[in-house]
Amino acid sequence: MQAFLQDLSRSPSVIEAAIADNCRFDERISAERWQAFLAFLPDPTRIGSFLDWQEASKLYYESKVKVSSRTTPDTFMPLNQQIYLKDLPNQTLVRLEALDWLLKSIWNLTMKEFQNLLVAATHDIDSQASVKQLFDDWNKNRDNRPCYAGFLDEVKAETEAADWPNQLRDRMGLGGYDPDTSEGIPVALMVYDLADVLTSQRRLDWPAAMALPTALDGGMHQFFFPVPKAHPYGATLHLGPGQAETLTAEILHARFDYQPKHLLKLGTISRRHIYPEDQATSASALRSARDVHLLSLRIASSRDDFGEDMEGRA
Repeated sequence: MQAFLQDLSRSPSVIEAAIADNCRFDERISAERWQAFLAFLPDPTRIGSFLDWQEASKLYYESKVKVSSRTTPDTFMPLNQQIYLKDLPNQTLVRLEALDWLLKSIWNLTMKEFQNLLVAATHDIDSQASVKQLFDDWNKNRDNRPCYAGFLDEVKAETEAADWPNQLRDRMGLGGYDPDTSEGIPVALMVYDLADVLTSQRRLDWPAAMALPTALDGGMHQFFFPVPKAHPYGATLHLGPGQAETLTAEILHARFDYQPKHLLKLGTISRRHIYPEDQATSASALRSARDVHLLSLRIASSRDDFGEDMEGRA
């Protein structure tokens, strides 16, 4: 595996090289969990190509991470116990949820109709019942994949900005939220206490409620970046211009049922980030950003030996 990843890290494709780096640099994945991943290769005794790796990643993610509502993802299973988070002080957490699939496929509502219903629910009992039903439908259609979240006190300025959906998407490194139409991506800003997560864990009877992010938890992509083992949390890759040195904490936590009280506000991600996959100029920019981010991680963790710069590779 290491020889394959070393070769792949020299790929002219920044996506392939970044995915290889994420797997090479990640110090938190146990040997047992890597073996669980490698079992999804077409031939577990060899890795023929990046396509083999990509297919294994897809199958592993869908089978072991993006699991049904009755299954525990590998993130919170004993094979991942070395990176459980157990002693996190009670924090207010923040998460950005895309609503396009809900509005179109589950609720059959426009964003404006949903907004109007939320406003009406502040003073109308029937509207309150309708909103509760919408949230029930939302929870019933969610799977049990681990939830990426940040700390509200760290991103408070972004949540209060006029264009908070764009700013928060960038700060939290959500590169998949890259609108390619004028409609944008409707999102909900969810804010909740850690206690809500712990209550859900007790109900689910999972071994853990929180864990540190790894390259195997979110589907492999170029916007994730692992951190040195001693770093207290994950650290998102900021997608804003000249912001790659910013380290923003992220954790993984167990799914819990959303309630209307958890929804702080609605908005739309209206602009693309600066590293779109369909623009050739973004490749070199992303390579540079990842190197800047790596430097910040080295400084923050006092680990000059962590990772490898993309610049100057042969």
